[in-house]
Amino acid sequence: MIRPATFADLWGLRRKPTRRIFFYSDALLASSFHPFLLALRSMLDPMGASTDQRTLVLRDHGLRGYLQACRRSNKREVDLQFLTAFKRAGREGQSDGELFYRLIEDMLKRAGSHNIERVFATVGSRADDVVEVLRQLGFQPYAQQAVWMLPEPALEVGSKIVALRRQQRRDAWAIHQLYSSVSPRHVQQAELRDSTSWETSGTRRLLRGSERAWVLGDDQALTVQLQLRTGSRGHVLQMLVAPHLRTEAAAMVRYVLSQIHDQRPVFAVVRSYQSELGQALEELGFVMRGEQTLYAKQLAILERQSVFLPALRRSERAEGAIPTSTIGAISIDGKAE
Repeated sequence: MIRPATFADLWGLRRKPTRRIFFYSDALLASSFHPFLLALRSMLDPMGASTDQRTLVLRDHGLRGYLQACRRSNKREVDLQFLTAFKRAGREGQSDGELFYRLIEDMLKRAGSHNIERVFATVGSRADDVVEVLRQLGFQPYAQQAVWMLPEPALEVGSKIVALRRQQRRDAWAIHQLYSSVSPRHVQQAELRDSTSWETSGTRRLLRGSERAWVLGDDQALTVQLQLRTGSRGHVLQMLVAPHLRTEAAAMVRYVLSQIHDQRPVFAVVRSYQSELGQALEELGFVMRGEQTLYAKQLAILERQSVFLPALRRSERAEGAIPTSTIGAISIDGKAE
């Protein structure tokens, strides 16, 4: 049985699982992730309210596994975050892959009922069975990226790149144009971003942290955007750089590092179609920590449309016609709600 976590599951959720998978999105990289605390929070404030967290547990003669997911700020998209499996003592049961399949499949059904349009998963290179599960459930890989880390950034003052300025609200459309010019078409089709998705929020939020960004260029034509997400664990840097400026990326990143005033690690996420930026990071002391594949699944959303009967047919209601108030409230199986 799969259901949302309840207080009756608290003891089981504190146990150490035999297998656990982290889906390290940029938000998760920046934050100290505590699955138990997030499960408790989701019980107090379930998805659809302010926390946007969901924890699903699978029970079969005891706790067999659980999954955690989080809505993005636009409310239409969800990131998988954490997946676990527990062995049953003295019993042969389902494999980890089978447990993962059941949990993710159930989450997809629930997401669709909450008007979620897309579900994303960021998968490391050592999770072959998880990749197979995602493939069977219809997830499609759309990009690869490398994760770099600078353990302790050296505090530097100033930079010769004086043209970089803080991103403002009016820059969102120009950043979206830069994204469209840099990113391959299949990536854009998978992510379906719009200009509002580039607006930053300085307000710190659970797991998502706070955001700052810098841009290069005028209001109509930007050539660089550097976004820094800060969380309890560290900082995550993401970059959009026009091809002709990638040789100058080291100086730009150095400027961003000068705006960091603590010794927490800095992660930089570089997608394969901007792989040249890795050389700039290596020059600054970053070390590659691993590679990830980004997966996305589009969910079908049932949209209801009102249907109006012509005025001349009103008299037909007495002869068994369906009332106007019922039309447009027909469920998927064809039954009137």
